[in-house]
Amino acid sequence: MERVTLWGWIDFAGKDAAAIVRGAEQFIVPTYDEPGCIHYVWTGDPLKPERMWVFEEWESVGALADHLSGPLYTAMSGYLADSGMTGAEVDKYRVVAKQPVYDGSGLPKAEFT
Repeated sequence: MERVTLWGWIDFAGKDAAAIVRGAEQFIVPTYDEPGCIHYVWTGDPLKPERMWVFEEWESVGALADHLSGPLYTAMSGYLADSGMTGAEVDKYRVVAKQPVYDGSGLPKAEFT
């Protein structure tokens, strides 16, 4: 089964994105309990205060589909819009291979084996 990741950014011109993330705790924390959720990470960019970064990992396309049609996604979308979202680019990726970056000797490797 292929895992799915989502990652990207959301901007809030003139606003503190980290504060907006903290305000979203009520939506973020319970999402971890949704079936198939592996990671659901939202964070403010330390160098661009108006930008937040999104990283999600789901066990399957079906798990992501259930999340996207569920009440937590709907509530989070409304919260972000109400918070003054001015731009976004979040993409999804099918994960077909996954390996550690560092090999057994501690050296980083770009290639897959």
